[in-house]
Amino acid sequence: MASRVLPKTELRKRIREELADLGDDTLLITERGRPIAVAISIHRWNELQGQIEDLEDSVAVLEQRLSGRAGRPAESVFATIEAEEVDVQRSARSAS
Repeated sequence: MASRVLPKTELRKRIREELADLGDDTLLITERGRPIAVAISIHRWNELQGQIEDLEDSVAVLEQRLSGRAGRPAESVFATIEAEEVDVQRSARSAS
């Protein structure tokens, strides 16, 4: 994965080629030598979003462990969710 720097004026001329060749690279777009935008492929974007979600989950688990509070057993959580689903289905039937 490489990073390329491209002035905005050059991007205007070559936008199709640059986007077609993007792959896993990062394209840094500049104006007067200063960064103004970054372009990445949708595949890379989705990978990054997945990594962010995984990190957020890891942080939540770590925070829970460090807090010293006892968590709820998974079975209890699943039972609550299932009970709420049944209530929602009953409400939907009553409304129709």
